[in-house]
Amino acid sequence: MKKNGIVIVFLMFVTTLVLFMQLKPVFQYPNSILYSKGGDAQKSYFNFAYYLKYDDGIRHDGINYPYGDHLQYINSHPLFVQLVKFVDKRIYPVSDHGVAILNLTMLALFLLALPFIFLILRYYSLPRWYSGIISLILLFLSPQFDRIHGHFEMVYAVFLPMYWYFLIRWRQAKKRTLWSALLIIAALIGGFTSAYFVAFFTIMLLGVLFVELWNHRKNLSEYWKTGLYLFLVAIIPLVVVKGLVSATDWVSDRPNNPYGFYVYHANFLSIFLPPGSLLKSILGNTINMDYQWEGRAYVGLPATILATSMFIAGFYNLISKKKSSWKFFKPTKKIEVFFYASILILLFSMCIPFKYGFHWLLDVLPPVKQFRALGRFTWIFYYVFTAYTAWFIYRLFRLLKIRKLPVAATVLLVFTIGYWAIDAGINIKRSTRGLLNKNDKFEANDSEYLARFQEANVNPDEFQAIFFLPFASTCGDKLLFEHTLNGFSEAMKCSYHTGIPLVQSFSPRLSYANALSSIQMLGNPALEKVRLHDMNEKPLLLVCTKEKLNSEEAWLKSQADVFWEDKYITLSRLPLSVFTESHKKWKDKVANTLPGLIKNGEFLTDSTQPAFIYKDFEDQKGEFVFSGNGAFFTKKGENELLNQTLDNSFIQGKYELSFWLYVDARHYDMPQAFVTVTTADNNSKTTKLNTREVHDVYEKWIRVSSDFDLKPGDRIQLKLKGDYVSVDDLLVKPNDATVVIEKSEDFGLYNNFPL
Repeated sequence: MKKNGIVIVFLMFVTTLVLFMQLKPVFQYPNSILYSKGGDAQKSYFNFAYYLKYDDGIRHDGINYPYGDHLQYINSHPLFVQLVKFVDKRIYPVSDHGVAILNLTMLALFLLALPFIFLILRYYSLPRWYSGIISLILLFLSPQFDRIHGHFEMVYAVFLPMYWYFLIRWRQAKKRTLWSALLIIAALIGGFTSAYFVAFFTIMLLGVLFVELWNHRKNLSEYWKTGLYLFLVAIIPLVVVKGLVSATDWVSDRPNNPYGFYVYHANFLSIFLPPGSLLKSILGNTINMDYQWEGRAYVGLPATILATSMFIAGFYNLISKKKSSWKFFKPTKKIEVFFYASILILLFSMCIPFKYGFHWLLDVLPPVKQFRALGRFTWIFYYVFTAYTAWFIYRLFRLLKIRKLPVAATVLLVFTIGYWAIDAGINIKRSTRGLLNKNDKFEANDSEYLARFQEANVNPDEFQAIFFLPFASTCGDKLLFEHTLNGFSEAMKCSYHTGIPLVQSFSPRLSYANALSSIQMLGNPALEKVRLHDMNEKPLLLVCTKEKLNSEEAWLKSQADVFWEDKYITLSRLPLSVFTESHKKWKDKVANTLPGLIKNGEFLTDSTQPAFIYKDFEDQKGEFVFSGNGAFFTKKGENELLNQTLDNSFIQGKYELSFWLYVDARHYDMPQAFVTVTTADNNSKTTKLNTREVHDVYEKWIRVSSDFDLKPGDRIQLKLKGDYVSVDDLLVKPNDATVVIEKSEDFGLYNNFPL
């Protein structure tokens, strides 16, 4: 063990030296560098640094004002940030150096994977010199380092090798209490860093358990106690993490069906083909060689050659009467359980069997579908298969030497180490490219940003929160506003330096109600802004970048009082009365209009010849109803909701088609809507309606609308396709007409807005 320790120290020195050469400014000025200025990276920096500087407890109050959000759901390293917060309060002030702490922690926890990789290789009886070289290669080839461009907690490569090493020792030990405790503690630390790490831990142990049960299928009575023990060790951390998070969460409507489960998975190319390979560029136009970057876990050329050889041998065994010896590839008993378990996990990371007709399994195991990036589970296979490859190559090397083929043995080893080292070098060079960006967002010194307020003689304390434009937000992947994130970036910078929280949040796991109420703030004045009920009387600070704004954004900006601007941004004072007064004006307009409207059945209109189409779907049994007693609903598929030819009561002109569409949490996407207008001479035009960037929100419904040029004889059709489609109150009316629909004594629709 002493010799192992000396080798480990040397390896860590070499690794640190390589990282220093690649990222020298980070070591010299860690708070002055941002690894990326992309959306995910800036959000991660902000969430961690803002909390460290201003917050306490399990709630992050820097986003989603006035509700905040739970630390576990916003990539803010909840356990680690608490530790740093303790250091800041009790030992040494570090609250202004959140960027430096994150930058160095990523490198440190990446580096700490090295001792565990080395010890795993030594366990498989590989010599120290060989284990040391391969450990360096496998670390620098690791797919986790590539996450340094944005998914910071995923860079922590220490967790998977640590789980594996502890599991090896657990299986070896006669008394397993110590290793069980270490396994559970490691999983809890990982789980309170990111939910993915506790999921990795659980599926890794369950994969091993499944293989062990298969191996003991003929004598399960001898294994059931050990199997139950392993099952409990696998499940306890998951239950604790999920239980504590659920017990401390103050919202109950977080999305449970995120986008990506059937998209961000691995395939064989993402494992055995290097990024940007020559083969891909040659055959890419002939064969579909694309794969999602989330599934990328390239194992290196030697491992790819070995996997290809195993596949060819296996295929030959299937088609040939003369069977070849498969035992040549059989892993040693020390590694075979992990080897077969990793293959099962690889299939899972490829979305197998779910994408092949077994999607119903997700209804049986609903927590599984919350992992939008199944491809990350390939990392388990990466570590196991590369370790198996290292073992196999060295065994083949020894076999060649025994058969007195020293030249062939040497060539084999040189080829393996050489090409694997080239792969690792390319990976670390590619992963570190573009990392050294100047930190001009979350600097330790606030004076530059606060000078803007001092110049305008404005106190930041007079604002309760920041609202930024162009608007950016998401609602459980259903509604998505991301045409530009520059406003979001500037708002995070302003928030970090002033302590003023953000109204918006870009977290896909945010409460539906919270996300919808922030989106609604740019909605039509007809809609009362429900978020204001939980705010105080202070104005909002409107942070706006000099980019093209849509009509809603431009209107809101015009209502604010600019107190500072340069060629990049404007800072403005936005009173909440802007929202309340605009809604009051709308209500006053309605009150003044109603007495002059003409009664026509259940409708009131300002036209003596009303030309409009209205469908209330009262004859249908919808699961969710916007008004009345019925609504259209379909679980899946394409449906035609309108198909009508306009008679002579319709005059030529602009018409608005609108309807209310339910934001159903059971599916990640919004239904797609298409309107086809066909003229009398059979010319048709199909328009796809916007169902994702919509601000007109009422409770959990959005108002979808669009304008069309129509005339008598035109046929208008509306089709919707998607999953869990609920539609109510479809109205087609002239743009300049007023239509009031009385639904009950205390509820109606004014131009298809709630009255």
